[in-house]
Amino acid sequence: MEMFKTKEAAEQLSVSQTTIKRWAAMFPASFPKDRFGHYIFTTQEVSLLKSIKERLEQGESLDSITLAENKPQAEPMPITRALPVTEPPLQEVWSRLGRIERSLDQKADEVVSVQLLQQRQELEDLRRMIQQLAVSIESIQQPRLQAAAAYEEMHPLAAMKLKTPPKKRGLLRTFFSL
Repeated sequence: MEMFKTKEAAEQLSVSQTTIKRWAAMFPASFPKDRFGHYIFTTQEVSLLKSIKERLEQGESLDSITLAENKPQAEPMPITRALPVTEPPLQEVWSRLGRIERSLDQKADEVVSVQLLQQRQELEDLRRMIQQLAVSIESIQQPRLQAAAAYEEMHPLAAMKLKTPPKKRGLLRTFFSL
């Protein structure tokens, strides 16, 4: 059985593709679409299109044309054909599935182990950086601490005032003491 696309049917009838689609849309029972929504015409359907064209040329309107259906309504023909499938025994499938699951579990464990090792290395690097920063801060603060100790020796009352927090006064006293 020969099959024609819309373009090929239009060329055979010397009309536009739009005309073919319009005619086919008027008679959806005679011209079904495939699963992709395209028209694919058999030789019998092309002959029906020819009869529609002849009747239109004789002066009939498209609405008044009725088609005599010689064929039973059929499902659209699938374009692809099914490949033969050979199934292995069910036990073999289950064993393969078990091996695949074990393999996936092993891979997941390996990935987690690698991630843990990387995180441990990153933590160790951070510890080293913190130690280096602590040493740097101590070396910067050392001269300041020595200067502060010398200041306390020279001005003990001023140093003591700096260390003790200021006394809190009542809210009303602060307004009136000014």
